[in-house]
Amino acid sequence: MFLRLYLKDAAANMFGWCLERVGAPAKLRVFEFVDPVSDETVYLYTSCRYSVLCIGQRRFYFDRISGKFDGVSATANCISRRLELCD
Repeated sequence: MFLRLYLKDAAANMFGWCLERVGAPAKLRVFEFVDPVSDETVYLYTSCRYSVLCIGQRRFYFDRISGKFDGVSATANCISRRLELCD
């Protein structure tokens, strides 16, 4: 029983090391998590071009192919010198 778990863990570590060595991008799945202490929602989704990590009202964009950080967006009420939005 323990030998099987040890071998499975060793194989996963070796495979992960190989992927890290060649610079392969990570495979991400959509998820959502609500922190019970702060009641803040954290979720991840993907689009054709980006993997987007959302924490509260902020969105962090990562290139889907390379995994490089591309930028941050925020809601209008988070921007300094607030914008006035009209219909």
